[in-house]
Amino acid sequence: MAIRSYKDLVDAEENGQTFFGSFRKNLNAVTGVNSWFDVTLSPGNPLPFYYASTPLIGAPMGQAVNGGMPHNPPVENLGYKTYLKTLNITQGGVTSISTGPMILMDYLFYYPFIDTGTTDEQFLDNTASLTRYTSGQGVSVMAVQMAGLLGSGNPTFQFTYTNQNGELKTSPRQTCGTATLVGNLATANGGGFSGSASNYPFLILCPEDTGIRSVQSVTFDSPDIGLLAFVLVKPIEQIALREVSSTAERTPVIDFFDLPVIADNAYLSILMNSGLSNISNGPYIGTIQTVWG
Repeated sequence: MAIRSYKDLVDAEENGQTFFGSFRKNLNAVTGVNSWFDVTLSPGNPLPFYYASTPLIGAPMGQAVNGGMPHNPPVENLGYKTYLKTLNITQGGVTSISTGPMILMDYLFYYPFIDTGTTDEQFLDNTASLTRYTSGQGVSVMAVQMAGLLGSGNPTFQFTYTNQNGELKTSPRQTCGTATLVGNLATANGGGFSGSASNYPFLILCPEDTGIRSVQSVTFDSPDIGLLAFVLVKPIEQIALREVSSTAERTPVIDFFDLPVIADNAYLSILMNSGLSNISNGPYIGTIQTVWG
């Protein structure tokens, strides 16, 4: 079964096949202007997740074990799918506000404690593998700072990975910015690029690739300090706050004639851009509604 029309959507909601969840995150550090920041590591509800496990050993992420934003109990074994109906976000204070984009994502897999202080090739363990989006199609990877990265001279690195077709590839060179804040993306913070706008938030794959299944190794061209987690994610929906004290609402079926699917056991969290101002002690509250059918 699947929801294929407005009538199916209304009928499912009228039949009680819907779920409401809420979240609250407090970004208690200064992110910098034009910076991409992973709120997964921030305090609040749901509880933060720090990507802290055995170094360099890949680990899957899921709601049942790791948490994330609540969205729906599993329904696939009943022959149904869970769909995103609405996403609302409100900035809860006036000390600072992000007016940049925010991306709701399913966090799939991570590799912790990649050391930026060595130029040796670091081999990652892939004994475990993706449990959702297993083909890798549409999956992206981002470099999240677990410990501060100086970014002096904009250090570069490459990584080897398996693409959506199962082929082993070597990525183009990735450039790090200057950001010492845990949770910032190493390659996507405006402060490290002479005040220019942020880089694309995800690491760059080879031009012909449309997804990634796993990362095999990482090699820095010059040493820095700090630690990274490589996190594989599947973007689901985008939203943006426009002004202080206003709620942003995304209803995909109305806005885009689309109903994004949320996989069973998805670990949902948000990646946000700080826009033209620092995010400092900025709480964000929101709700998510899903419908299943």
